[in-house]
Amino acid sequence: MAQHLTVLEPGSTRAAPTRQRSRGGQISRGVAKGRRTQQTRAVEADARAIWSHALTEALECPIAIDFGRSRSAPIQARHERIDGRDGLRVRMHGAVFATAPDEVRDAVAKWLRSGRRARRAGKVLDTWIAERMADLPAARAKSSTLRPTGQCHDLAPMAVKLIAIEFAGDFDGDRRAPGITWGTRRRSRSRHSLRLGSYDVETNVVRLHPVLDQPAVPAWFVRFVLMHEILHAAMPPQADANGRWVHHSPEFRARERCFPDYARVHEWEKKNLGRLIASARRGTAMRTKPSPIERWVQGELYF
Repeated sequence: MAQHLTVLEPGSTRAAPTRQRSRGGQISRGVAKGRRTQQTRAVEADARAIWSHALTEALECPIAIDFGRSRSAPIQARHERIDGRDGLRVRMHGAVFATAPDEVRDAVAKWLRSGRRARRAGKVLDTWIAERMADLPAARAKSSTLRPTGQCHDLAPMAVKLIAIEFAGDFDGDRRAPGITWGTRRRSRSRHSLRLGSYDVETNVVRLHPVLDQPAVPAWFVRFVLMHEILHAAMPPQADANGRWVHHSPEFRARERCFPDYARVHEWEKKNLGRLIASARRGTAMRTKPSPIERWVQGELYF
């Protein structure tokens, strides 16, 4: 299903601003702001109630609705016990879904029931989300939140060289080069996979997993992961003929194969991905496997 449909997050609805004129300017503005907040909360509460009733009726199970602000995952759902029964908690972008028509509510119900099999519902949701997202003000990343300098690898000079050479001409005019940062250090829960990097379209920021910021990870491997994510900024996902969002198109893959170190990067990844996953789970340095010569020197091999 389309990139927008993930199992969480959205924005807040806004009521029309209340205009008041009074001699007490600041007090008047404070009262107006307070009334706008009350109005917004009332509108959101009504919208949540409408959504909850509609989905509970359609799915025949309790549904709890939350509004959020995520643009990268404007609608998500998870199983949860609600009032002693098995149900779903659905989190959706308030500014996108609060005033959605019946057609969109029906599409959400079908998507929650059937997932990827609900192709028509997915197209309806993708179209609705794309149109409403286009009306939202652009979100810009704060420079203070970027941390490109790591303990072992500094992403800033890597990015400068890559954008100047590998991406020359990709970020001219209105298209800005993405911000670069290391992600937040926290232990991973996954045992079988690891997302080494990501590109956030909403904030135009590339993040690399901090597990890569250690001596055992070669700089050329870090540079390639960085190139891959910057390429997502240069070649945003496109919808195919079936309305599905394609993140790694044939053109994307062809360009990626032209990057330096392509072959040895994938070879190193095959050999060390398990160790990276373990390192991310433990929160400790990656264990490196000694070579046969090192093992022989250590007396572990005998001829």
